[in-house]
Amino acid sequence: MVRAEALVEAPLQTAWRVLTDYAQYPQFIPDLKSSRVLARSGNTAIVEQKGEAGFFFYHFPLEVTFSITEVPDTSVRSQAISGTFKEMTGTYVLSEQANGVRLVYDGRLVPAFRLPPLIGMAALRAAVERQFVALAREIRRVANTPSRSNDAR
Repeated sequence: MVRAEALVEAPLQTAWRVLTDYAQYPQFIPDLKSSRVLARSGNTAIVEQKGEAGFFFYHFPLEVTFSITEVPDTSVRSQAISGTFKEMTGTYVLSEQANGVRLVYDGRLVPAFRLPPLIGMAALRAAVERQFVALAREIRRVANTPSRSNDAR
């Protein structure tokens, strides 16, 4: 299990927009080379992601297709339906706070590839934490970027 949590100074709508804009992930998520929506139906998206993550000298492939269920402005739940993991599930929960949005991630990762003893799970956790920090940073960046209508003032 992996858990990550952050308080992000941003409007809920901004956090939601960044979290669910899967095609933009490679621009700010480390180690992710591609992310594309293969299909969308209502609140469900099928998203394919490819990349490579690592920890010190150990690197592992990331090739996963997710089925993602969105509950607008509240949560995003993903489950790997194919790829390099036997099991990969994750849930992002957003909650509005007085000074921003609390973003919480809970995930479970069981790779289909062999992990080296001692550092294998640490490498997976470090990769997830790096990605979570990058997501929170991007939400902050977007929230602090003036919109075009503000630029005209």
